[in-house]
Amino acid sequence: MAEGQFQTKEEDKKDVGPLKDRGCTDIICILIFIIFLGGMGVIAYFAFTLGDPWRILNGYDSFGNTCGVKNTKPENVTATLAGRDMTDYPYLMYFDPTVMLPDSLNTLNTGETTPKEFSMMLCVKKCPDVNVYPVPVEGLGGDFYRMWTYNKYKNEGQDFCEYDFWTTYGEEVGKKMDEISELTGLSGLDDKFRDVNYISETSSGPCPKYVIKSDPILSRCIPMFEELSDEIKGYFGSTLINDLETKLNALLGTDVSASQVMQYAMADVMNSYREIAVMCGSSLIISFIIILLLGWIAQIMIYAISILAAVACIAGPAYFWYVWYQAKEKLDQQTIKLESQIDNVETLMIYAIIITVICVVVLLLIIFLRSRVGLMVTLFKEAGFMVMRMIVILFTPIILALFILAWAALWSFVSGYIYTAGTATNLEFPREFTETVLSAAEKNITMVYYKDHDYIIWVWLYHLFGLYWGTEFFLACHEMAIAGAFCQFYWTRDKRKVSFPVLRGIWWVFRYHLGTVAFGSCIIAIIQLIRTILAYIQNKTKDSQSEIVKYLLMCLQCCLWCFEKVMKFINRNAYIYTAFKGSNFCTSCKKVFGLLMSNLVRVGVINCVGSFILFIGKFLVVMITGILGYFMLSKDEQIEYWAIPVLIASIFAFAVAHTFFSVYEIGIDTIFVCFAEDETKNDGTAGREYYMSKNLMQWVDNSSEALKNLKRKKGQQRAQAKAAKAGKSGEVDAKQTEQMYPSLEMDEK
Repeated sequence: MAEGQFQTKEEDKKDVGPLKDRGCTDIICILIFIIFLGGMGVIAYFAFTLGDPWRILNGYDSFGNTCGVKNTKPENVTATLAGRDMTDYPYLMYFDPTVMLPDSLNTLNTGETTPKEFSMMLCVKKCPDVNVYPVPVEGLGGDFYRMWTYNKYKNEGQDFCEYDFWTTYGEEVGKKMDEISELTGLSGLDDKFRDVNYISETSSGPCPKYVIKSDPILSRCIPMFEELSDEIKGYFGSTLINDLETKLNALLGTDVSASQVMQYAMADVMNSYREIAVMCGSSLIISFIIILLLGWIAQIMIYAISILAAVACIAGPAYFWYVWYQAKEKLDQQTIKLESQIDNVETLMIYAIIITVICVVVLLLIIFLRSRVGLMVTLFKEAGFMVMRMIVILFTPIILALFILAWAALWSFVSGYIYTAGTATNLEFPREFTETVLSAAEKNITMVYYKDHDYIIWVWLYHLFGLYWGTEFFLACHEMAIAGAFCQFYWTRDKRKVSFPVLRGIWWVFRYHLGTVAFGSCIIAIIQLIRTILAYIQNKTKDSQSEIVKYLLMCLQCCLWCFEKVMKFINRNAYIYTAFKGSNFCTSCKKVFGLLMSNLVRVGVINCVGSFILFIGKFLVVMITGILGYFMLSKDEQIEYWAIPVLIASIFAFAVAHTFFSVYEIGIDTIFVCFAEDETKNDGTAGREYYMSKNLMQWVDNSSEALKNLKRKKGQQRAQAKAAKAGKSGEVDAKQTEQMYPSLEMDEK
């Protein structure tokens, strides 16, 4: 071979192996990919201009002011209370806590002209630490009690009424209440100072119907339900108790919308970023340790992984069902149930069911495929031998994980701006009072809501497709680079002349084959986007679908899932073929498809079963990470939905494990494709010796004859080496001869 390692195009006509004289492939595809990234940049620019993620994290009041930051009044907004400095007002308080996130004005985005329900929302310095109820107090002037109390707490630094109320149309009532130091002084006041004059029936202000002791959770003032219930029972009757309990149950009941849960979940992720980082770091360490050990003690690790997986398949479901049972028992004993607690119990049950099903399937596969473990040992020894000769290959998954993590972080960062990229819009809201002394102008209020743009759905689709395409692009680059490194070892007889295989594999990808990578990754991204759209349609129409439509949609989703898996399998093998042949994507697909079709049995035995063993390793990484996350977050009172951070970390753990184990997975697939090509071009006879090792040669049809030929040639080599050493022949160097087939020497040892 030319230069001892690679071939020219002329030599390739006679032999096989990595092609040296390469050319750029699928150039048009990489140009399209670059243009697409430019489009994502344009979207990010407009999102940064119009959006503000702090509106999600801190919440915003009824006038468009984000709590905890200094606001600028939008140019197209006329609301007098918009654009205020809320730096010292970090918490969001609701006049009616039964109307929670998101702002009910968002119903206007679906084409409605007025909100179905509304609660005035204000930014406050601290959440209420007192209770103010809308009930008369006998002998204490109950009709004036709330306004007197609100004025009292305003003077103490807790203002529960609309901004500037006490200096505008509430100035007179404030001054009057300042004159009264005791509750008994409320009796006999003029009717114009009564509560009903300043408290609307629709909880739209200017002062709230009632105030409930609250805790700051996710920058929102959430009522303290259990304490409130005890206090009401101690002072008031059952009618009020039942009324407030109904409202409190509705506050965080099961009717919370998906948008509400999404906002809570996003805030939980922000509050638990340290724990998520620990879980993600743990998954990196666990994956790296298992990968490293596989290279040294493949046989022991494979048996150990199988045994540990079998134990985990029994202990894992049992533990999760026990945790679910304990959580359900605790929840059943509570009078008022938080929606987050109900969700956590239901999530535990769902997790337990899913884990049980997965574990049963995995356990059955372990039992029925235990006879194939010997074949797995052979495959891992071959891949392990090559990995140990280029140890730097183990660090490529770390680099890939960093690229994917950076891409996902950038995508999420921009998504936060897109999610809040609405246009501030005025809304004239008529407040309804039982009776009031306010003028017609004072009764109405101009509020602000953020209206979505008409084209936002297309922006989300484009942005989501960018996430899929970019992620698959990075994964494909990694697969082809690793395949190139393994190919160099397989197709080189003199292993001493294989220099910098990993770096050369990476160079081939970035210098010649980015177009091929963009082509293949685009196909997968398109399938994933179609599946996402279909899932969205299923979710939105699930209540109005007939059973036939539901069945058809499920079948279509299943077919798309299978199609995606098939295309990923073909893509990976096409990348491998491109890595050692330098052909474009379509040609590689055609060639490798022919190889796979002519070796269907071997594909099942060598590729699929090998992937199963690697899946067991990934499964262990995810299980350990998930259990670690549960112990870290389930007792944290600041986290409402602990299952969300754990799920995110588990997904990341699977992605990391998949990336790390892909070194061996790609190695096994590469060895198989090379093995199939080797068997096609060679037959083991003199002059057409196999490139494969003695271990792999056991799995070819004419293994006995090939092994005899190898043994015969090895004897000839030894005889020539002895002759050269004795000075009888100067043609063969003994050391060089021994290095020609290192795998044979490895087999004997």
